[in-house]
Amino acid sequence: MKINKITLFLLFFAIGTVLMSCRTAEEVTEPEPEPTVTEESTDDDNDWMADEPEEEEEVQIVEELNTINFGFDLYSITDQAARQLADNVTLLRENPATRVRIDAYTDHVGGDQYNLRLSLRRAAAVVDFYRQNGIGEDRIESRGLGKAPVPCSQMEMDTDTPGCEKNRRAESHPINPTS
Repeated sequence: MKINKITLFLLFFAIGTVLMSCRTAEEVTEPEPEPTVTEESTDDDNDWMADEPEEEEEVQIVEELNTINFGFDLYSITDQAARQLADNVTLLRENPATRVRIDAYTDHVGGDQYNLRLSLRRAAAVVDFYRQNGIGEDRIESRGLGKAPVPCSQMEMDTDTPGCEKNRRAESHPINPTS
């Protein structure tokens, strides 16, 4: 029977692997028995239990997040809105158990279907901002709700564009964990 070099190499490799995986007598240690508590033990005997106090992590509550506004017929985030959202990101990073829900609206100019699509794009822009700044998608909900529920009064209307800025908004609502 002829043994070639590859077979010989594989044989030595297998034997080496088996020998390397074997534990020596020094490596085998007996587990330490756990302390037992008897009726005769005193408070001093139970000190081993006090070594690791169970501290419950305090859950922070985020009360409020900034709302941003949009220009007429736009869904891009302005520099001012980005600063406000950056403040929200800081709060969300400091409170990783808190989630966020974005509700986006439009003013009352235009048709219902158009405004619904525009509000969805506004909500998506805020979600993208949060995601790009480290907030996990699993912590974000969003809704485009179309026209704001309360129309602007004549006093609140923009002077340079139709509608009013206060209704062209995306609200970020904190969703805090329950205790």
